[in-house]
Amino acid sequence: MTAAEVLPEAESRNPFESSRFTRWWLASLVAGTGVGIQTVTVPLFVRDRVPEDERGVAIAGALIAQTLPAAVLALFGGTLADRVERRLILARTYTVAAIVATAYVALSGLDVREIWPVFPLAAVVGSAAAFSNPARQSLLPQIVARSQLPNGVIFGTMGFMATLQFLGPSVAGLVVDARGLATAFSIEVVLLVLAAVLFARIHAERPPGGGASLRSELVEGLRYVRGEPALLGLLLLGNVIGIFFIGPFSVTLPIVVPDVFGASDKWVGLLWGCFGAGVFAGSLRLTWRPLPHRGLAVCLSNFLGGVVLVLYGWSETLAVSAGLLVVWGLVASVFMNYAVTLLQENTEARMMGRVMSMYSLVFFASMPLGYAQAGLVTRLFGPQTTLLSSGFAAAAIGLACVALARPVRELR
Repeated sequence: MTAAEVLPEAESRNPFESSRFTRWWLASLVAGTGVGIQTVTVPLFVRDRVPEDERGVAIAGALIAQTLPAAVLALFGGTLADRVERRLILARTYTVAAIVATAYVALSGLDVREIWPVFPLAAVVGSAAAFSNPARQSLLPQIVARSQLPNGVIFGTMGFMATLQFLGPSVAGLVVDARGLATAFSIEVVLLVLAAVLFARIHAERPPGGGASLRSELVEGLRYVRGEPALLGLLLLGNVIGIFFIGPFSVTLPIVVPDVFGASDKWVGLLWGCFGAGVFAGSLRLTWRPLPHRGLAVCLSNFLGGVVLVLYGWSETLAVSAGLLVVWGLVASVFMNYAVTLLQENTEARMMGRVMSMYSLVFFASMPLGYAQAGLVTRLFGPQTTLLSSGFAAAAIGLACVALARPVRELR
């Protein structure tokens, strides 16, 4: 490690003073763009190959196939991140994701009409994500000073989510409209390979690991979180995101664009992009002017997010819906940034990988439930009812959190 790589001693809040953070941030942008492309392309691939009344269930099934293996493996991914050099985990998992994207290029280019290959491919991607997410998040505290960590998390979340939810989906929508699915998947391959190369070049201390077995370290991590009410509360709140926000929005978007808005497929990507633009703008604002009561803000973000989702579910106008999704992204940026920051600031360094893997587990375990309930409700009552019911539920839980979740609410 060179002198330039040593963590700065000054109380600077600028994480870009660390050259390793800059490399980590750029790698995250590239990875987020590649993964963001797939959030649009895979649902469109499935939607166009099933009967109209089966679209919601089929899209939900593909998304469940991706997130369910990730839920099963998430805790092991975090435990591994506490034992193995994290950059190597990232390089290998993004390489696997690139290989899967190459298979999608072939399926699209050959115009394969069956959807069954999507399910094993999605399972492989989800399994890789179970290891890449905790490794990427737990690498951050190793490459910035503690005073830089809050802004490091915000800039990291801002960049990754802006590309994952804005740039990637927008590019995918425009490319699919102009050149087809195979071209969009090909761009994804290039980006994921580049991400693997960039992450491999970020050197940090090897995690100390230990002589204990993976199982014993996993049990130790669970006991640690159980004894920390604030951490446990933050993790439990993550279920709201998967079940009532991500699940319903992901399942219904490819359906409401043609059926409700009467728009072309590019708007599947562009509406995702509106949400991502809100996340980016909100994250930037939080960097310049942090909120004083971060725990309370996390609780309120669930309530406000539910309210905006209800309004979006009622809307039948493309322009109004696009504006609402920007607002939804602004609200979501509070939870995305502060939940991660508060977890990292209140977790012991030796437990970081395991706690962040539990955070990933919450999302991966809740999203299949969100996809399943959204697919079922959409099939029975339509996509707008799915959005309305999920929004009302999320808002109610947000209010309960403000009133009852004191350990989270009092986090500063």
